[in-house]
Amino acid sequence: MSRRDRRLLRLLALDVPLGLAIAFLALGVAHAQFQTADSGPFPPAWHAGPGTPDQPPKFRTDAEPLPIAAYAAIWVVVAAVMVRRIRPRAAFVASVAAMTVFLLIGGFFGPVLLGPIVLTYTMASLYQPRAWAPWTAVALPMFLVGYLDRPYFGVYDLDLYLGLGVGAALFSVPAALGVIVRSRREAARHERDEELRRFAYEERLRIAREVHDVVGHSLSVINMQAGVALHVLHKRPDRIEPSLEAIRQTSKDALEELRGTLAVFRDPEGRSDRPREPLPGLDRLDDLVSGVASAGRTAEARTEGEPGPLPAAVDHAAYRIVQEALTNVVRHAGGAGAAVLVTYRPAEVVVEITDDGPARPGQVPAEGNGIAGMRERARAVGGSLTAGPRPGGGFAVRAELPRGER
Repeated sequence: MSRRDRRLLRLLALDVPLGLAIAFLALGVAHAQFQTADSGPFPPAWHAGPGTPDQPPKFRTDAEPLPIAAYAAIWVVVAAVMVRRIRPRAAFVASVAAMTVFLLIGGFFGPVLLGPIVLTYTMASLYQPRAWAPWTAVALPMFLVGYLDRPYFGVYDLDLYLGLGVGAALFSVPAALGVIVRSRREAARHERDEELRRFAYEERLRIAREVHDVVGHSLSVINMQAGVALHVLHKRPDRIEPSLEAIRQTSKDALEELRGTLAVFRDPEGRSDRPREPLPGLDRLDDLVSGVASAGRTAEARTEGEPGPLPAAVDHAAYRIVQEALTNVVRHAGGAGAAVLVTYRPAEVVVEITDDGPARPGQVPAEGNGIAGMRERARAVGGSLTAGPRPGGGFAVRAELPRGER
């Protein structure tokens, strides 16, 4: 539904009944005032006298119909209320002008004043104070109508200032309520926008991690296999075919994973009928290890404890952590071998990846994007990760991830 349609719906659902209610009250009170009047079409309300228990006030039997101008003024106020969400400032000016005319022909402040009051609230709830506050100045003549026939327009009359104070109070309350409503609405909108921006950033970060892990690991294995093929090209031709086969399979798997990862951009709401591949988990651990071992590296995987089902996010995070750690071994540990140990505990699963590279005493390697990404993955599922050189040589990555949703 478009913004225009929503505005029309609010107009029909709330503003039209509100305007009709004000019309009903204003016309009813105006007729009651007129029927009990002594003289003139709109003298002060209930001016027929207080009456006595023996002789209550009598309604006039010779009363004339309300002037057309009175009807017109009331209906202009009603129409302004009905369109208050479409043109709030113009509606406010129109309602104040109609109210002034209503007072000039002898009316009084009654239910018809609800129109300008409601419109004051509407302006304050939709605009900044600087955009609506100056418009309230047009209401000043409305409060001076009753003093036009007094000397100096009632400047020396105390009741003039009392009336202005009451009028200011009548308009200040809806204005304050409107400012509060607008402030809360803007705060909620700002919070919603911040949430959307944060969600978009986290989603981009997740996609970047996925692409980094998939492409980084696959290219490292391909590079290693290509190096092996070049090394044995003339010495061991029989070793070339396995290396090329490993390169082909690794690149194929990487492309499939990459397509699945980037599919969210083509179909963000998952409306495609094409089934998506499940996220890789620890059930594919052997594939990671064999990919490293096929290039001549020593790699092994062991499992301790009682394996059991893991939450999909935890299972995928553990897989990516192992993948990234093995990629770092291939890139930075020379010809070192790697070992992966997965320990299943009652409340958590511990994944530890170590290599037997040379010791580097006194040298603390700087953490790159790989380790930072592994730590973010572990933290995202409620776990923790540590990484650093081992005292006896090599490097170790240890992740502790919860087995339940945390």
